[in-house]
Amino acid sequence: MLLSPRELLRDSVRLFRAEFWMYVGYAAWLMVPIAAFYFASALPKGTVTTMLVIGTILAELFVSLWIAICLMRATQTLEAGHKLDVKIISQQSLRRIQPVLIVGFLQALIVLGGFLLLVIPAILFWVWYAFAQIGAAIDDQSPVAALSSSRALVRGRFFPVLWRLVAGPVVLWLLYAFTLASVLLLLSNVLGQDVAIMFSDARPLWVRLLDVIANLFVIPLFFIYTVLLYKNLKATPLEKVSPVA
Repeated sequence: MLLSPRELLRDSVRLFRAEFWMYVGYAAWLMVPIAAFYFASALPKGTVTTMLVIGTILAELFVSLWIAICLMRATQTLEAGHKLDVKIISQQSLRRIQPVLIVGFLQALIVLGGFLLLVIPAILFWVWYAFAQIGAAIDDQSPVAALSSSRALVRGRFFPVLWRLVAGPVVLWLLYAFTLASVLLLLSNVLGQDVAIMFSDARPLWVRLLDVIANLFVIPLFFIYTVLLYKNLKATPLEKVSPVA
């Protein structure tokens, strides 16, 4: 039987709390390219500065992929009850960046093609291949095999999977947004800052950095939730095939 979004969220929070510093430690690596980006952006305009900014953006993409794979592989290891070796996880994750990147590119092309047709095909493709990157990241599948495996996991239970893909992340995002907004409102009153500026595109640098720091505590939960859903789908027998799947 598939776990409900509530059960998946409960297990995600439990695992996150049990290995809090490991998860936050991985996510914190994202601060390095982000800090480099802000530093490069503050330099005088010119060709060199532009190249530096582009370099930091590419570095952020690379580090983000590595962090995502590390978080997913760590979650798989912990969920299976095995001892976690951070060094091995980090090394294995580096080798999986290329296939995960290829899968992500293929997913984007497929979903974009669905949008060019109609919105409904795009949603269909998004759900079908939602677990392709996870398969490539933690089960060492090739890009084509990962896409095929993801489609097989969803077959026969499209709407239950769609509900779980949406419900859990939405709850996490709402909690994150509410908490961050509350903190910013409190700080705006203490510092005498205009509340509108705090939430605008022209918000101060410290507000942007606070947003990045807050992300370090919520990003792992999204990956834990998705990996647990993926593992639950693999462990649960397929239900009767529905027409839409």
